[in-house]
Amino acid sequence: MHPPTDPIAAVTHPDPYPYYAALVAERPFLRDERLGLWVAAGAAAVEGALSAGAARVRPPDQPVPPALLGSAVGGTFGRLVRMTDGAYHAAMRQAVVATLAAVDAARIRDAATHAAAILRLDRSARPFVDRVEAAMAGLPVATVALLLGVRPEDVAAMVGGAGDVVRAIAPAATADEVGRGADAIAVLRGLLTAAAADAPFALLVSEARKAGCDAEAAVANAVGFLSQTFDATAGLVGNALRALARERPERSGVPSDPVRTAAFLREVLRHDPPVHNTRRFLAAEAVVAGRPLPAGSQILVVLAAAGRDPAINPSPGRFAIDRPDRRHFAFGAGRHACPGETIATGVAAFALCLLASGIGDLPVDPAYRALPNARIPVFRR
Repeated sequence: MHPPTDPIAAVTHPDPYPYYAALVAERPFLRDERLGLWVAAGAAAVEGALSAGAARVRPPDQPVPPALLGSAVGGTFGRLVRMTDGAYHAAMRQAVVATLAAVDAARIRDAATHAAAILRLDRSARPFVDRVEAAMAGLPVATVALLLGVRPEDVAAMVGGAGDVVRAIAPAATADEVGRGADAIAVLRGLLTAAAADAPFALLVSEARKAGCDAEAAVANAVGFLSQTFDATAGLVGNALRALARERPERSGVPSDPVRTAAFLREVLRHDPPVHNTRRFLAAEAVVAGRPLPAGSQILVVLAAAGRDPAINPSPGRFAIDRPDRRHFAFGAGRHACPGETIATGVAAFALCLLASGIGDLPVDPAYRALPNARIPVFRR
């Protein structure tokens, strides 16, 4: 098997991890002239890039992609906490963290159980691979929609709308896809504002206003929860199921033992995470991992490689539920660390419970969706 040609191609490679190991060992922080950017692969370099004060999540002169300017998709994109920096980011992040902190494990499981029933994922008569693909495509978004307080009868529309938004904000989106994304945002806004007054979406609106932000910021970030879940949590569900099928010596007690299942999912997040890379853009000169870089430098931050760095995780190629002092970067780090880990792992744990009985029928060598940063398996042949 040929190794990946570069860190972006690695995301969809059948086994990118030997390539990542070589990057960590030989070139933990390098300049890739062909890609025109710096590549941070080692754990120290990744931490340095994510924590650099001058690092931004978008190019400073392009806070919203040009193709989205003037559209409802662009308006939503520009309000996403994960796509902004500065005072707005600091204020709205507080609102997001407070809202997500109010959702506990029991509530997540109840919502996932209801979502599975709405999506008919418990129909054992369906081929197992079809159930897996349906769970990945719908369960995470449907669960988050119910957690936000959306009416059960509106869940299917939320799942479809989230997919349209994800396709609209993709770098290669067509004008038609951006248009469908704008239509979807209008539908999602209506369904969200119809949520119960005591639901987490109402809390998000209240917290946003306390932070000096408006209701549109709350809508945008609720849509952001759904769109991020559509890809990242789908990848976690798929990669966790693949690990359950592949790692037979390590799957004892999973998913029947909640503690062991949680440890299993943390090891999946380190060993085969759903998000492989992210980017940072320097707004000013900065020293990153000991290297002085000029303003305007772009850094590809390879989160998946850093989790395989032996400096922080000895014997990184071994899948080990009981690994001591495990560290991973699946949810980033620093001021832009994703606060959704509890929901993502709760949904994945429920999916393991729902589907574990048929795991012997799951292909362990899937293809992967053609995405530049998310590793999402496709099991159906």
